[in-house]
Amino acid sequence: MRPAVRSFLTVALLCAASQTFGQTLIFKGGERWEVNDPFKLDNSVPPKQVVDPKKGTISSLKGTVVRTVNSGGTDIESTRKLAEVERIIWPTVDKLTEAQLFVSRGEPSKALDSVEPIIKFFDAFKKTPGSLWLKASMVKLDALDRLENDAVIGAFLDNLEKNDDGSNPELQSKIKLARLMQRARRGEHDAVITEAADLISKLDDPDVLARLHIVKGGSLLATKKYEAAMNTYLRVPVFYGAQAEHLPKALLGAARAFRGMDSPATKEQRLEEISNRYLRDLIATFPVSKEAEEAKKLLPKEDRLAAEADAAKIKDAAVIPDATAKPDAPKADNANSNEGNK
Repeated sequence: MRPAVRSFLTVALLCAASQTFGQTLIFKGGERWEVNDPFKLDNSVPPKQVVDPKKGTISSLKGTVVRTVNSGGTDIESTRKLAEVERIIWPTVDKLTEAQLFVSRGEPSKALDSVEPIIKFFDAFKKTPGSLWLKASMVKLDALDRLENDAVIGAFLDNLEKNDDGSNPELQSKIKLARLMQRARRGEHDAVITEAADLISKLDDPDVLARLHIVKGGSLLATKKYEAAMNTYLRVPVFYGAQAEHLPKALLGAARAFRGMDSPATKEQRLEEISNRYLRDLIATFPVSKEAEEAKKLLPKEDRLAAEADAAKIKDAAVIPDATAKPDAPKADNANSNEGNK
């Protein structure tokens, strides 16, 4: 099964599994409080938060959580400080998934509207293991990146760096990644290629690694190092296929790299046909993504219509079939790095 398709099934299973666990705060000493989800709303107009009186209610402004327990027929209210929370169990919020979808569709303003309340809510325990603050912040960065407003991105990154006390390596690596993305937009491609390769060799976070390969691939493409760009982009579906939100950019980048490699000298390799296969796969598998719209502009009309028909079949199918294009295994890291720095 294609990595792109397999990732959809994996995400679906994880989402289904996550719903079996409620929102839980684990305090120092091991005490566990199940709490209400502030993002779960009823159907009234305007909608109101669904509150279970048996669960705790968080006040981010006060930095507390309050819970009422009935003991011997008497309601007893207890208050704990959020600073005492040692760990959080919190399934992914629907609004966060919605924001990621808006980013992939090329609707960054809507994504920001969805993600800002999540960032604000989790700000009180941003560094607590299990908090969705960092994940939501990365979605905000993705949305700002789509807007290509470096002034706003810079201000947001400055704020992230103020919150970086060195205790969260994941935050540090993602700030470095975002700064690298800014430099790529400024056209500092040779430096981006070198620094991305260095970070790739040091990190093990699949999300960051997938993003770094896309940033590096973009700079290789911009400097016309097409074969190295192709190998770099294809590492994403091959090695980081579970990071589904990054696959459209990787597939589009690989297709553009194959087009760049096409020349009279490589005519027998039929590289444009290979490029078109990736574009068709992108449109069929990720039909609502911004990259799918870009892919349609590159494809001949006949291929575009065929890809759109495939997308409709996948949407209507009870079981998602294997996709058409299968990425060739990319070259080893050392070969990729050497080519990328020629």
